[in-house]
Amino acid sequence: MGVILSSSSRRRAKRNKLIAVGAAALLVFGGLGTALALGVGRPAVPEVSSKVAEYYAQNSAVPTPTKDTRPLAVFIGDSYTQGVGASAAPNKWVEVLAAKSNLAYVNLGKGGTGYVSTSGPSGCGLSFCPAYKEMVQQGLAEKDATYFVVSGGQNDFDDFKKDPAAVTAAVEDVYQTIRAGLPTVKIVAVGPSTPWGVDPLVLGLDKAVQDAAAKVGATYVSMIDPPAFNANMIAKDKAHVTDAGHAAIAERVATALR
Repeated sequence: MGVILSSSSRRRAKRNKLIAVGAAALLVFGGLGTALALGVGRPAVPEVSSKVAEYYAQNSAVPTPTKDTRPLAVFIGDSYTQGVGASAAPNKWVEVLAAKSNLAYVNLGKGGTGYVSTSGPSGCGLSFCPAYKEMVQQGLAEKDATYFVVSGGQNDFDDFKKDPAAVTAAVEDVYQTIRAGLPTVKIVAVGPSTPWGVDPLVLGLDKAVQDAAAKVGATYVSMIDPPAFNANMIAKDKAHVTDAGHAAIAERVATALR
């Protein structure tokens, strides 16, 4: 025969049972938490392969830019200097010269411009392109330049015919400005060229460039004595030169850099 418990005894027994269950639960979850904290039961993190580790070791560092140690040349000029007539960029005389002479360069050549001539969309492709004096101001920002090359003048022929003194003064101003801004730079003055033949007008402007160059100790390069071009180098537009003509300019100017 079983023992009959009083109602108070039954309540006490039930309470003790709940306490026992709670304690057991605490032991279970407490042990689980400890296991998780200690990493027990977690899957092992796979090791990074040696090749992946090697890749990150080689590519995680920020590379240090290498300084271009080539001599820097600044070019001022017209459509020839800009490269009109060349079949591709590497065939423009400035790029041919840079490759031949191992130069870094800044090409500020703008079609239709000159010592006094300005240009626009049909000449340089922009709404406005100033004459050489203003372009020289941009070039003077290149304080590390070794060479400063000014080329052209054929766009000034009409102005020279009307007022040779004004154009001559503008030519001199360009070279004086370069020398004042970069006292030690080597200035190369490339005289005007022409696909139409040499006449007294061409000779007059060429002499103005030659004289202005001499006043600042610049190296003068003639494009007309002897002529740098022959008839086979003239482009179909009769105003510019082909790849062969660009190569001829590069070769002529290269002599001044040697």
